[in-house]
Amino acid sequence: MLTKPSKDTFYLELGQLTSNKLDHLMSSFDNLPPNPYADGAFRLRRYSRFTFAQGQLTRLPSQAFVQDESINHFQGNVVRCYEDIDDHTTLDPAFIELFEHFQTMAHVADKAPIEVHQLRILADHQSVEAAPEGIHQDGFDRIGIYVMKRHNIQGGNINIHLTANSPALISHDFDKGEFVVLNDRKFFHSAQPIQPINGDKGFMDVFVLTANLMH
Repeated sequence: MLTKPSKDTFYLELGQLTSNKLDHLMSSFDNLPPNPYADGAFRLRRYSRFTFAQGQLTRLPSQAFVQDESINHFQGNVVRCYEDIDDHTTLDPAFIELFEHFQTMAHVADKAPIEVHQLRILADHQSVEAAPEGIHQDGFDRIGIYVMKRHNIQGGNINIHLTANSPALISHDFDKGEFVVLNDRKFFHSAQPIQPINGDKGFMDVFVLTANLMH
């Protein structure tokens, strides 16, 4: 059982998933359903909740996703219902590795719910805001941002900020399973706009994991 640190103990960690596990998982982004909400023209999404203990994932019942307007100025207080991440994806060894890294690095307890967003951010002939919320926090104790693939795009750097008004402390064009796990109470994050390199279509595939510590 993991010990329970204070919320202030953990800061952030950078890393990369095992490269030989990624190819199979990347294909799951090709099957994301349409998104009916305000960001639907440029972000496809699935959303599920799990617990992770002793190397095993347990799926929690589906529920709507909603963020307070004070956190999300773009889609705050909007009750959003997304399709679950499919079973084929959740059995993939690389998907399990997401949780192994996240739980260990961020000291998330075995019974703590972990929410997972599977996103494809689309860039079709123009610049697109990868994070229309701007510099923000997600309202959790811990978040993990895992960039699985970048295709035919420039931009899209993930930025980590000390405050909502400070320049980026870290800015990196994460790719091929690179990730950052951070204390969402201490840091803010954003993403640079993306645009196609050659004027055609491009995209960035991302998993975002969020969790609160057990109290």
